[in-house]
Amino acid sequence: MNTLSYGLLALLSANSLSGYELTQNIKPLWRAGHSQIYPLLMSMEQQGYITFKLIEQTDKPDKKEYSITKAGLEQLRQWVETTAEPPVLRDELHFKLYSLWLSNPKEAKDLLLKRAEFCKSELERYKVLLKANEVLRDERGETRELKATTFGRYLLIHKRVLDMESSIQFCEWALEELESNQ
Repeated sequence: MNTLSYGLLALLSANSLSGYELTQNIKPLWRAGHSQIYPLLMSMEQQGYITFKLIEQTDKPDKKEYSITKAGLEQLRQWVETTAEPPVLRDELHFKLYSLWLSNPKEAKDLLLKRAEFCKSELERYKVLLKANEVLRDERGETRELKATTFGRYLLIHKRVLDMESSIQFCEWALEELESNQ
């Protein structure tokens, strides 16, 4: 089992999902495509961590809806309680900033403006996700507590909100630095 496998189990611990839905739902959390996800689903099904139900569709090909098993929940629980590895930091912008001295002022400014626009867009998306999580929490009659199925998602989405706010602040600061040094 790799980290992506555990990520898929985590998503399935909240809801049964199709492979396509898993691919879409994992995007904000982890970079992975169909070619990685589907073999893992097959492997986890063979190991007894997930099961699937075939859903017949008239207008599209039939789809599999995956669910986590008790063995999968136990495997996920054990993994959740182990220490997380240090975060992997892979952001192309970091290398571009390191070599920014090669850029002309307009392109340097555009680089930061585009990142700020992206972060603002993501910030709005995460705020929508926070609201949707609150609705789900209310529907399930949960509160903000460790045992609530929506609590971890709440923490994660809030972390992403803070990350985006921090990135926006950085871009604004860096743009001021560029302006003051021209």
